[in-house]
Amino acid sequence: MEKGGKVRYLQPFTYSMPFLHLKRLFTGLLCVAAVPAALAFTALPNDEQLFDVNLGAQVKPSDLLDALNLADVSVLGEIHDNPRHHALRAELLTAWRPTQLTVVAEHLDAGQLADPRLALLDALTQAGFDADGWQWPMHQALFEAIRQSGLPLYGGNLPAGQTREVFKSQGQSVSAGLQALLQRSTLDETRLKQLRQEIDVGHCSALPAHMFDAMIAVQRARDASMASVLIQHAPSVLLAGNGHAWKHLGVPQIIQANRPELRSVSVLFLEHSTFQNLDEQATWLEGWQGKADFIWVTPARTRDDPCQQFQKK
Repeated sequence: MEKGGKVRYLQPFTYSMPFLHLKRLFTGLLCVAAVPAALAFTALPNDEQLFDVNLGAQVKPSDLLDALNLADVSVLGEIHDNPRHHALRAELLTAWRPTQLTVVAEHLDAGQLADPRLALLDALTQAGFDADGWQWPMHQALFEAIRQSGLPLYGGNLPAGQTREVFKSQGQSVSAGLQALLQRSTLDETRLKQLRQEIDVGHCSALPAHMFDAMIAVQRARDASMASVLIQHAPSVLLAGNGHAWKHLGVPQIIQANRPELRSVSVLFLEHSTFQNLDEQATWLEGWQGKADFIWVTPARTRDDPCQQFQKK
């Protein structure tokens, strides 16, 4: 944490921008990046790949669309500071064009419906959107696509005040409804260890040990909140960070444990350098078995070392 209470963005890989969670607790700021123009969804660029994890093979965007059309609940992940991921999801929602679909966003508070009569940013702000924290206009193309498609947009996240209470109480303040969802989807020791490890890596192994239980409680409560809204409004799709999209630890895990009859699809948007050969690609993809249904891989962005600030201390 920087002077003045500002929190820098750390690991951008699979976990869902963990310091944004701390930002909701302690009110920090994140870096700002530009948003590119809308990109065509017709075919994959040469430097991107789309995988069906269950098949262990590359597929086309049309295959992903087919799977989404059959799903009751879908979760589209992201790396929060990657504009390409937001543009892709905007194009995906535009190409999808379902007859009935509710969009649920991590970026808005649970229970809130973005008012389509208001200007876009006003509607988002009224529903709990933190323009500074979410690096506006980073997500503008995504939310504009939702509005243009005429899809209802609900919030799924715990409001900041509730998030702080869950952190302070290490989960004891979670509402009865969300507690019921969590009790039916308790993580076993192996998965709990995996979640703890992801939180540790996401914070450059600099998070004090006494904060882990509280951070895990916050993550699970937020996942339960989003799962609850998705179930309530199915068929539905969640827009959230990759950490919430994991099948084994995130929102899909809670939905599967509570409503196993619902068909769900988890899509991760990840960054990866070019695979050296097919064997390397196959080994990498095998490591994602059980963690997602589809993975859309984009080139790795150039970033400053997010852990450098801790190395200097």
